[in-house]
Amino acid sequence: MKFVSRYCLKDLRELNRLTLEQVARKVKLNRERIAELEQDSSFITIDEMFRFSKFYGLSINYIFIGEQADFDRKLNEYLGGTP
Repeated sequence: MKFVSRYCLKDLRELNRLTLEQVARKVKLNRERIAELEQDSSFITIDEMFRFSKFYGLSINYIFIGEQADFDRKLNEYLGGTP
């Protein structure tokens, strides 16, 4: 199953101004695996999805399926609105 997201893992890393090494340390995966997943997340495990979800503070549905609700909530919070 190919996952399609609004932002790919590389986009999320770059939007947060992080290096591969920084993400690798935080999600406890090696740099090579992060780079591989940034190119093609088709073969990502549930555990890896959970790690990225927790690290970026976004749901698995948002990151890997592209559901918009989390992004809208976070943007609203950032702009000072009510969730």
